[in-house]
Amino acid sequence: MLAKEIMTTSLVTAGPETLVEEIAQLMMEHRISAVPVVEEDQRLIGIVSETDLLRREHSGSADLPQSWWLRLFNARDRISTTVKETHGHIAKNIMTTPPITVHVEATIEEVASVFLRRKINQAPVVRGGTLVGIVSRGDLVKAIAK
Repeated sequence: MLAKEIMTTSLVTAGPETLVEEIAQLMMEHRISAVPVVEEDQRLIGIVSETDLLRREHSGSADLPQSWWLRLFNARDRISTTVKETHGHIAKNIMTTPPITVHVEATIEEVASVFLRRKINQAPVVRGGTLVGIVSRGDLVKAIAK
């Protein structure tokens, strides 16, 4: 089985100038743990994960307590004060770059190996540098269960 057979193709993405506050909102609304950052032509340039939001060294909030994380992802109707303090900070300031990716033709064994070796929970799926999907650990588990 290949990445292209298990990947999610209905993607939630952000641009490099997207506010961190908006990215956090996207994560809450869509119940996802990462947002790929793409150029207008869908060329992948980075990824913002929960970890990136939690350790935002660029915003001066490197030592956020765990309770902030819980408030952020449990409060569906508001964004925490801490995230609002990052207003003006944008995706390109906090994204992981280059993103760890898998090729559309990668086997699920190769994808699992990348996840374990790089200690990640999801990976954008690319073809020629263009984002075509995303694979999560959950997608791998579903594939293994079939």
